[in-house]
Formats: sequence, structure tokens, C-alpha cells
Amino acid sequence: MAARKPDAPAVTSFFSQYQNMLGMIPLMAPQAERFWQAQKDILGETETFSRHWFERRHTATRTALETAKDISANGSSDPAHAMKSVAEWQKQSMERIAEDTREWFDFCARCAGRFGRAELEAGEDSLEEIAKSAKPTKREKDDIPV
Repeated sequence: MAARKPDAPAVTSFFSQYQNMLGMIPLMAPQAERFWQAQKDILGETETFSRHWFERRHTATRTALETAKDISANGSSDPAHAMKSVAEWQKQSMERIAEDTREWFDFCARCAGRFGRAELEAGEDSLEEIAKSAKPTKREKDDIPV
């Protein structure tokens, strides 16, 4: 089976488009850098949020086990004690859920702020790049006929 030769105009068109894209790299670089820095920062935020969430889940499990042991040891002879133990555990669980919610909203706000700042800074960087490329160099000034 003979290999098909690429269509010359299509190849030329591809390389022309590729050259145009390469010319845009100085304008796209600030966005890419700011985007990936924001990603890095958000991964750190996510790790912190997750670690705190898991710490609260571990606490919930540990205290639930302690409550169950307490009820097993003392609750059968004193139902009021069992109810008090469960109510205390539930109260602490609600506090943990409230902390989850507070941290979630803080986390979302910090992440949105990081992306917003990254976008703004990338736009400023792009404008600087455009301004640099728009200024004629000394040689270009000398080449302009008077």
C-alpha cells in the first residue's frame, strides 16, 4: 500500500497557522503562568481544607466510639446518662458541621480570589507585553522615512 503524500497547500496552511500561533506566545505566556500559579495555590488550599475536614471526621469517629463505650458501660443502668452522652456527642458533631461549612465558604472565597487576581495580573502582564511590542526600536525609528 502506497503512502499518501500530504497535500502541499494544506501543509503550508498548517505551518502558516503554526507560525501565527507562535507569534502569540509572548501574549499568552502571562496568562499561562498566572493560571498555573493559581492552580498550584489552589491545590495547597484544597490540601489544607481536606486535612482539616478529615481531622474533624477522625474526631467524630473517635468521640462516637468513646460515647458508645460510655453508653455500654453506664447507659444500661442509667438511661438519662446515655441520653446526655448522645446529646453531647450530637452537639459536638453540629459544631464540626458548622466548622465544615465555615471553612468551605472561606475556601471557595480564597480560590475565587486567587483566580480573579491571577486573571487581573495576567491581563496587566499582557498589556505590558503589547506595549513593549508596539514601541518601535531605535533601528525601526531610523528606518522610517521622513
